[in-house]
Order: sequence, then structure tokens, then C-alpha cells
Amino acid sequence: MKILKLQFKNINSLKGEHEVDFTKAPFVQNNLFAITGPTGSGKTTLLDVISLALFNQVPRLGRMSNTEVVKKGAILTRNQSEAYAQVTYSCAQGKFCSRWEISTARTGNLRDYQMFLSDLVTNSSLDLKKLDVPTKNEELIGLNYEQFIKSVVLAQGDFAKFLQVKKDERGELLEKITGTGIYRELGKLAYFTYKEMEKGIHEQKMKINTIEEQLIPEKEYTEKSSQAKNQKTNQEQLQKKIALLQLQIKDKNDLTKLLDAQQGLLQQQEKNKTQWQDFEKEKGLALKKHQDLQGFTEEIHQWKNDTKQLNDFQKKKEEYQKSLQELKTKIQENKNRFLRIFGLEITDTNFQERLNNYKQKLRALYEKRGSILSEYKGLGKNIGLELKEFQIELNIQNPQETLQQVERFILQNKEESESLKTRYSFADSTSVELEQEKIQLQLKQIRTAERSSLEIEEIKKEVDKLTKELTANKANITDFPAQIEGLGQQEKLLSAQLEAKENAKKVVDLQKKLEDYRKDLQPETPCPLCGSQEHPYATHLPQTENDLELGIKKLRSDVKECQQQLTKIKTQLEETTKKNKQLEESISSKQEQFKTKKESYQNAFRAHLKQWEERSFSDLEEELNAKYKALHDFGKLQQHELQLEKNRKALHELADLLAQGTEVKEAIREHYQGVDFEAEISDLEQGYLRTQQNISLLIKNKAENENALNQLDGQHQHRSSNLLNNLTQLKYSSIFEATKNLLPHLLVNQYQEEKQQLKNLEISLQTRLKESKKQEETLNEKVVKQALSELETSLETQHVQLQKVEEELSELQRILKNQEEYQITIKKLKEKISEQLKVNKRWEILNQLIGDAKGKKFNDYAQDLTLSQLLILANKRLVLLTDRYKMDKPLTDEDDSLVAIDEHMGGQRRSVKTLSGGETFLLSLALALALSDFASRNVEINSLFIDEGFGTLDPETLDQTLDTLEVLQAKSSKMIGVISHVASLKERIATQIQLSQNGQGYSSLKVV
Repeated sequence: MKILKLQFKNINSLKGEHEVDFTKAPFVQNNLFAITGPTGSGKTTLLDVISLALFNQVPRLGRMSNTEVVKKGAILTRNQSEAYAQVTYSCAQGKFCSRWEISTARTGNLRDYQMFLSDLVTNSSLDLKKLDVPTKNEELIGLNYEQFIKSVVLAQGDFAKFLQVKKDERGELLEKITGTGIYRELGKLAYFTYKEMEKGIHEQKMKINTIEEQLIPEKEYTEKSSQAKNQKTNQEQLQKKIALLQLQIKDKNDLTKLLDAQQGLLQQQEKNKTQWQDFEKEKGLALKKHQDLQGFTEEIHQWKNDTKQLNDFQKKKEEYQKSLQELKTKIQENKNRFLRIFGLEITDTNFQERLNNYKQKLRALYEKRGSILSEYKGLGKNIGLELKEFQIELNIQNPQETLQQVERFILQNKEESESLKTRYSFADSTSVELEQEKIQLQLKQIRTAERSSLEIEEIKKEVDKLTKELTANKANITDFPAQIEGLGQQEKLLSAQLEAKENAKKVVDLQKKLEDYRKDLQPETPCPLCGSQEHPYATHLPQTENDLELGIKKLRSDVKECQQQLTKIKTQLEETTKKNKQLEESISSKQEQFKTKKESYQNAFRAHLKQWEERSFSDLEEELNAKYKALHDFGKLQQHELQLEKNRKALHELADLLAQGTEVKEAIREHYQGVDFEAEISDLEQGYLRTQQNISLLIKNKAENENALNQLDGQHQHRSSNLLNNLTQLKYSSIFEATKNLLPHLLVNQYQEEKQQLKNLEISLQTRLKESKKQEETLNEKVVKQALSELETSLETQHVQLQKVEEELSELQRILKNQEEYQITIKKLKEKISEQLKVNKRWEILNQLIGDAKGKKFNDYAQDLTLSQLLILANKRLVLLTDRYKMDKPLTDEDDSLVAIDEHMGGQRRSVKTLSGGETFLLSLALALALSDFASRNVEINSLFIDEGFGTLDPETLDQTLDTLEVLQAKSSKMIGVISHVASLKERIATQIQLSQNGQGYSSLKVV
């Protein structure tokens, strides 16, 4: 994986859009580059852009969202409304571009961030949700976020700490750096899983103990079993006795019920006889008369139907006569309405001819009126629209009134036009557009000249301003040479005084070294150095020492202050002199510019200069603008004159149409006074025709009804005569009398069913009485002689005894059943414990090997292996940095920190705590590079950023380290970026990404 390009906008302190293209110069020529700049300038922001665009995470802040951006005040540059981070990279799968962006809505709130991923080989955007982009990048690169940070961005701070910490802390750091915390979790999992399983077995054993406490002794269990068997025998014997008593009681009760039932059957038999007599008296005779008439039923029904039809035909005859009279009255009313409304006197023969002539005449008048009205409305609408421009409202009912208003406007328009002609010398032939174009050209020329004149004035003002500033600066530095000379002399004097004081101090210091001799001096004994027998300073030390110290300090302060003032004045003189030179150059340049601009202005506008000198540009512009407006007004007045004249002619036409419409309206009024001609004429015509049709149809129906009536009447008389002759034989004097004895079909069925039910009931009662007598004989043979009350008392006694026996048996069975269930449960629990112990054995061994409550045992073992592998890789890297040291794990009797083996000292082992800062940096850099190799052992990483630590190296070691990085870069073709603020890096590494700060808190980026 290799990073090809960074593009971002408004990220942290880097305001605006920035781009770093690693595929172009100078990165193509040199893949080792430095990211330099002062603290806080945004060096680490470049790394933030990479991780943000790929994984939506920043090492110092974690996963980002709009809420996190607002809460932490990070990522989005202050006072900016949008930001993005974009990384182009290549990998085994191709070339891709990953982008992260965020923006502010109109409300001022941040929208949610968005992420996009594009395939640059196919030039297509991958269809992914924003949450899927980091996962896709991880898949393409072959590293997750944690692995990527450890493989691509190397921070020496963690490794410098890693070298020196104790073993326990080193394990935690190694776990954090390598991301191998899973070993700790596995150790904890082994421990707690085993403990949980042991706890489960313990709980099962406790259950067994609890159940065993509830078991009864074996002897007691045998006794209970015997008791239960005896009670079971007693229960069976009692149940047999109870069953016999219940059967005897049942036979007694059945006999009693049987005798009661026999009595009931005899009563029902008497009741049925009474019901049969009543039926014969009330319904039997009527049913017999109906059955005698069964042979003539169809003829009687036909006679009844004919009689009903004759009555219906007679009623229709009367209805037809009445309706015919009503229609004749209605047709006369219709003729009267034609005469009253339309003035038409019509008959049945001339109706259609007279009506058609009348309709044709009126419709022609209405059509003519409609045509005039349509033309009138259309013309009025057009006139009204055109007059709206003049704020004239058309009076559609009285066009003459509107015509007078238009004529007044025509007169007023003409007066305004004549006024403009007189004031500006316009003529009817004046071309408004051509004159306006000429004015626009003049205005453009005047405005161009005005801008040039203002530019010349501005240049002149700048020259005056710069000249004043130059004069003031020259006046300010006039006294500087004298001040510099005076301060120089003062510095020399103070330096001489300081030198004298320091010499005196040296003498005093020399005397202080003789204090040891003073302690041994004895009164009147010669001094071993000078031989004097007087020792004035043996007991009292001189006080000049403190005075000398104070004097030296004051003189040093005075010299320093004098030097500072001298440096300040020299700096001011140098800066002011430099600035004056710049001012002189600017003045000369501006004067030349002023001369050029003025000559160009005079040459361009020579023909108008005299005129423009007499009048200001604003006056000329105002005059031309006024004339331009007057031309616009004049043109508008000409258009209005044409429009008003056109509308005046149209209003005359509108008045003529109104007169024509009035004439047609009067012609219609002479023939028709109603409101809706077509509706009324159509309604009367349709009514007349419908009434005529109804009359014809009614006459036809009346004739048909009379024919049917006459035919049916003859048939009915013949059928009545024959039927009456037959009924006379049954002693009926009339057909109507016979019809009274015919019963309805449902009633006949009802009577017959009721008669049959009475017969069936009598047969059933006789049969049941015979059966009951037989049962009585059988029961008399079975029933015992003992009284029923005695049997019931004996049964109750047996029930009480049985209940007592069953209760005792139930309790015994409960105890025995519980004993059996407890024993089965204990057996199952023991089998389960046995099986669980086999499973637990594996976890017990695993717990003994790697398990503990904190996961420390397995983690220490795993981290020790990881550390060994990491140190092998680190020593390979360290050989390139220095041939003096190797790294190793500490032995049992050594300090907990890692050990450095000093090859220059015969392989001496020493703690890394004894190394200098530069040596520590070299070891930590080797570790960092080794971790990058370790984390990316399955993925080729061709981009590497090294952060922190170069400030601790001496020049020689720094050169050696950079040489190593250059060799590493050359051998591996890696692109290596070194992040540091060390000044010497700028000289050694030619390719740089330089970041600098301005006074507003923002930073800028430059590639050199």
C-alpha cells in the first residue's frame, strides 16, 4: 500500500484547500522528505487527514461524527462552513480515492459527515454506504485502523517509554502497541470458564445432599410398602361391598320409578281419548266435507280465477275511460299555452308546420344577436386590455363615455410630446434608439476617463504618502549613529570595569584557598607561607568578597543592558534603512506609473479635455442621463399616440356594434317575451307530442281490454253452469257455498298430521304399558326384602371406611413415590456430574496452564514470545543505525527494563536507563520500524511517517540516523516522511513540507 496524494480543505488550523502530490516533483526525485514547522503549526494534521479519509478516525480523538466535531471543536477549521479530507492510494487491487467530507446547513448546524470511495482504474464510484467505506478500505489495504496506525505512523514516545518500564508495565505497553490483548482475554476466559464449571458441579452435589436428607430409611420403606399392600386389599374389598349395595339400592329405586311411570302412562292414555273426541267434534267433520269436494277442487279454483279476472277487466275499463278524458283536457291546455306565450294558434293538422316556421324565424334572430354580442365582447376585451396601460376602465355599457376619456388622453399626450420637442430639439423623425446608443457611447467614454483620472489621483496620493513616510523615517534615524557611538563607548567602559572587578575577585578566590592554613596558625608562630608572626585574618575574614560579588553582578547586568540597547538601535537602524530603500524604490516606481498613466490619459481624451476641464464628470453624466431619459419618454409618448388613436377607432366600432345589437333585441321582443326561448318552446313541443302519443296508446289499450272482457265473460257463464249441476248432487245450492267448505292446503295437512299423531300416541302408550309390566315382574324377582333406608345407611358406613382406607393408602403411596423419584433424581445427578467431570478435566488443565483471574499468566507468556520476535526484528534495524548496541530481554537478576548489549565494551550488558537521550532514540526508532514490519508482515507498506524524537540526537548521530533512513528508503522503495521541528533537518533533507503560522491562528502549507 502506498499513499499517492493528499487533498484537504479546512482541516484543523490549515484553512483553505491544500494538496500534496507524492507522484510529482520533488517527491519523485527523493522519497525521503521532512514535515517541518513550529509547534502547533499542523504537522500532525497531515496524518489526521490520512486516517480520517480512510477510516473516519483520528488517533487523538477516536471515531468522528458531526456531534464529536462540535463537542471537541476539532477537525473543522474555526469560522469555516465546510471541510473535506481525501487520500489517493495504490494497493494490490488497484488505485483508489477515499474521501471524507462535512458541511454546515443553512440553519448553522453541521450536517452528518459523508464518505465516498472511487476506483480510479475504472473511473467509477463504488456503491457503498458511508459506514461501509472504512471496512472496504481495510479490505483493500489489508490492514485495519489499529494496524495501519502502527505500520504507517510511528511515534517514538511510546517506544522510548517501552524500553525503560518494568516487566508488568512493558507487557501492558506491548499489548497496547501490538494489539495482542486477546491473550489476556483467553487467560481470563480459561480461568472463569473452569470456575463456572466447578461451581456447577458443586451446585449439583449440594442438590444430591439436599435430596438424600429427605430419603427415609430402608427398613421404614419396607414397612410402608407392606402397609400399602394391605390397605390396597382392604380398598378392593370395600369397593366390592359398596358396588353390591349400590346395585341393590338401584333395583329398589328402579322398581319405584317403574310403578310411577306406569301410573303416568295410564293417565296419558285417558288424556289421549279425550283429545281424540275433541278432534272428531271440532275438525273431523270439516276435514270430511273438504275431502268430499276433492273431485271438483280444480274446477272451483278455475271458477274463482275467472271471477277475479272479470273484476280486473271491468276496473281497467273504467280507468281507461277516466285517463282518456284527462289527456284530452291536457292537450287543450297545451294549445292554449302556445297561443298565450308564442302567439301561435295551432290545430292537430297544422301543428308541426306552423311550429317549424316560427322556430326558424326566431333562431335566425338569436343567431344574429349572438354573433354581434361575441364580436362586441371580443373587441371590448381587447380595448380594455390596451386601455389598462393608461389606467382607463372601459365602460362596456356606454363606450361613448370611455371615448371621451381617450380623446382627453390623446390631447394630453400631444402636449407632453411637443414640450420634449421644444426642450431637446426633437423631431418626429428623430430615431430614439440611435440617439440613445450615441449617449451610451458618450457615457462609457466619460466613465472610462473618470476611472483613469481617479487612478492618477490615487497614484499621486500614494506618492505623497510614501514621501511623507520616507521623510519621517530619515528624521527618526538622524540621531542613531551618535547613540550607537555613545553606547559603544559606554560598553567598553563597563567591560573594562567588569574585567577589573573580576580580576580582584580572582585574587580574593586565591586567598580563600588559604583558609586551611589559617586554621593551623598559632599566635607568635611564623606562617608557613609568608613567615609572619602576625595573623590578622586568622580569626576575622575580610568583608570585601560580598561587595565584589554584588559589583560584578551589577556590571554584568549593565553590560548586558547596554549591549541589548546597542543591538536594538542597530537593528532599528538597519530595518529603517532597508525600509527607506524600499520606499525610495516604491516612490520611483509610482512616479513612473503616474507619468505613464497621465500621458496615456491625455493622448486618449485630447479632443475632450478642454470641455471636461470646464465641467465635472458628474455634471456631464447627469446631463447625458437626463437626455437619455427624455429620449425614452419621447419614444414612449409616440407609442402611446399610436395606441390611443387605434383605441379611438375601435371605440367607434364598439358603439356601432352596440346599436346593431339593440335593433336585433327589439325584433326578438316583438315575437317572444320570455327568458329562455329554446327551453320553453322545446318543453311545450315535447309535452304536446307526448300527450298525443299517450291518447293514441290509451285508445288502443281500451279496445283490447273490452275484447278480452267479452270473451272471458262467455267462458265464465258456461263453466259456472256445468259446475253448479255437479255440486247439486252433493246438496249444494250455489258454487259460493261449496267454496266455503274447501280448506287451505296447509290447514288440511295440519288436521291430517294431528289425527295421525293421536293414533300413533295411542299405539305407543299401549306398547309401553306392556313393556313396563314385564320389567316389573323381572325387578320383583331381584329386589331384596331389606328396607331401602337400611341399605342406604349401610352404604354410607362402607363409604366412610373406604375414604379412611384410601387416605391412608394415598399417604403411603406418596411417601413411596417420593422415595423412588428422589433415588432416580440422585442417579441422574451423579451421572451428569460424572459426564461434567470429563469435560471439566480439559478446562482444568487449560486453567493450570494459562488461566488466572486477570489473564496475566497467558498474556505474560504471549507477550514474552511477541517481545522476542519484536527484538529480533528491531536488532536487524538497529544494525543499520549503530554497530555498538543490541537489545535483549533482561535476565532474572537484572533490572526489569530492557537490556542494551554494548559491543564496543566486550558485550557488556547494561540497562537502557543508563543510555543517553540520543542512544535511547536510536533504540526506540529501531523498535518502531520493527513494529511496522511486524504489523504489516502480510501487507507491503510503501509509505512510512516517523514522528517525534529527532531533537534528542547530536549532529553526528542525527546524520547517521538519516543515512540509515535513506538506505532503508532506497532498499525498500518506501516513501518515508520525517516529522520534526529540528532545524538541522532542513539542511539535510532537501524535500520538505513546510508549515507556518500567521497571526490569526491559521497555518499555511508549502512544498519545497
